[in-house]
Amino acid sequence: MLKLLLPIDGSPRSLRSVETVARIIPPDKASITILTVAPGLESARTETEVMGALELYASLLEPYEVKTVFLRGIAGPVIIQYAKEEKFDAIIMTRSSQGPKNKMGSVSSHVAKHADFLSLILLQED
Repeated sequence: MLKLLLPIDGSPRSLRSVETVARIIPPDKASITILTVAPGLESARTETEVMGALELYASLLEPYEVKTVFLRGIAGPVIIQYAKEEKFDAIIMTRSSQGPKNKMGSVSSHVAKHADFLSLILLQED
């Protein structure tokens, strides 16, 4: 069984990775962890919003074995550290396209640069 990590940021583009997994990987072939990383100080409001988003995304993957995780810190390094510690097979995420040249955002770039220990699927933003 594949162990997949889906980092989400709550944006509409995050839905793309959830939809892609549901479309290409059968539920009996993968367990999924949906991860959100929030920077800054703790806030009950922020945490409630994040937990709500995680539960919404998890409900979209209902036939799968799904775990949700909320961590704090700088997103790129936290995603890489968590992926290493938990020994994921792959990270599937939608990259942010920024600027007129559609360059990858900082989180996508960091993950792409440091995820050489597993498979990485970076989906293009619509």
